[in-house]
Parts: sequence; C-alpha cells; structure tokens
Amino acid sequence: MATATMAQPGQTAEQVTYLRRLLRQREYRRAVELIDRHLLDVTGTPVPIDDVRTYAYELLGRRGPSALRRVPVNLRRGAPVSLRRPVTVDLRRLTRAELERVLRWLLAAEIRAADDALRADEYADAVAAAEAAGRIDNRSTHIAMVHARALYELAVLALNGKSPDLDEVSQRLQKAGWLTMRAAHDPTVRDAHKKLSAAIDDVSAIVERRRARTARADAVTAVVQRFNRLVQHYNDQDQLISHIQLGNALASLAQVRVDVDRLLQHHAPESPAGVILVDLRGQCVRYKVHLERQGRRIRAD
Repeated sequence: MATATMAQPGQTAEQVTYLRRLLRQREYRRAVELIDRHLLDVTGTPVPIDDVRTYAYELLGRRGPSALRRVPVNLRRGAPVSLRRPVTVDLRRLTRAELERVLRWLLAAEIRAADDALRADEYADAVAAAEAAGRIDNRSTHIAMVHARALYELAVLALNGKSPDLDEVSQRLQKAGWLTMRAAHDPTVRDAHKKLSAAIDDVSAIVERRRARTARADAVTAVVQRFNRLVQHYNDQDQLISHIQLGNALASLAQVRVDVDRLLQHHAPESPAGVILVDLRGQCVRYKVHLERQGRRIRAD
C-alpha cells in the first residue's frame, strides 16, 4: 500500500511546476501520466493532487490528449482510457469550489496580472489578462468577476467621454453582465456579484436612454435634411413645368409635414428639437403656399 509523502523543495516541486505547465498547454494526457507515475501519493502541494488529476482527466475526456491532437477517449465505467499507456478511469467530478481552487493555482499568473491591473485602474490590461486566462480555461469565477468589472469600468469611461460609441458601450456592458451571471453561483463573490450586477443594470439603462435620445435627434436631423433637399430640388424652375411634377412636390412636402407632426409628439415645443420642428412646420406651410402659387402659374401658362 502506497504511503503519502510530503512535497519537498527539489524534484517534487519541479514536477508540480512541470505539471502546471502541461495543463496550461492543454497537454492533458501527459499531465495524467505525470501524476500517475510521480505525484499520485504526494501531499502538501498548493492544491490536492487528486483534484488536479480529476481536472486533467475531465478535460482529457472532453478535449482529447492535447489541444493539437484530439484522439477519441473511452470513458466507459471501468474501462481504461485508450492512450499509449492504460490510465485508470476517474469517475469523480470536482465541486465548484474544488474547480475554482485548481483554476486559481493554474491561472495564478493571469489572476495576479488582472488583479494588479484592476487595482491600478488599468482596465484594458485587466481585460487582456482575463482573456489570456480564458484561453487556458474560462471557468474561473474570480477571473469572470475581474473581467466583468474591467469591462464595466471601460464602458463607464467611454460613456463619459466625447461622442461615445453607444453600440460599443452596450456590447461591453452585455458581456460584463454575461460574465457576472457565470459567477452568480459562487458564494465567495456573492456580494461583489450583486453590486456589480446592479451597477451594470444602471449604466445599461442610461445607455438605452441615450440611444433613444440619439435616435430621436437623428430623426429630427433627417426630416430637416429631407425638407432642405425637397426645396433645393424644386427651386430649379425646370423641375416644376407640369402638374405631375407639382403633385410630386406637394406629396413629398405632405409626408415631411406628417413626420414633423409625429416627431413633435416626442419633443416639447420649448425643447431644442421642438423649436426646430415648430419652425420646420411653419416652413412647410409657407412652402406649400409657394408651390400652390407655382401651380396657378403653370395653369395660366
């Protein structure tokens, strides 16, 4: 019967470091073999070796021996995995807390970089570190929360800047919300999750209100431009030489007037947009009189 041995500086520590490197490189077959040959009964490691083996075996079954060479793996109960050497089947599954513990060991460098960047308000660097961690394994709730917080802060900075791209801000907030949802089941980040989720919802509501205002402002600008193009086009005498052309001009003007009245329902007359629309409505009335005068001239001719 094998006896447990304490991990000592030296060969065992080097093997644990090598094991971590294999897992980061997605060399799951080699990681399992290393554990089975040299580390299975070792204790005193940063995370329990049994948990690390279960983690490696789970990903071996899901993704194959490595990221570059995916060979079908037999996971039937009691059957050895079909690799170069027989590997004992591991039917155990890590709990959420056990998985997070393994991931914090595996992704220690990225977690440290992301945390340091977040504390220094270097939010783009925090996002980059979180994305680097996700390329190794995207299941860490700690990384998810740091990533979400960094995206939220970037969205707020953009929103407070000049002429923010509201679509880009909204996309960042949506991704931040998705990341916080992934961490919702972790009790260790429950309070942070609630606060960040509420903050994301608040800023998302601001973005939607701004988008609505921008859409209304764009609609006002568009109707003014349509009226100006109409006037410019029919001010050319050659464009009003028949009743058909006159009818087209009046029909286009009537549509502009309908859109002006519709937009006025969303803008108070004393607001900046409302003032523009009230003035445009008056111009529509005056231009209609002008067109009707042109129509009488055409009939007279």
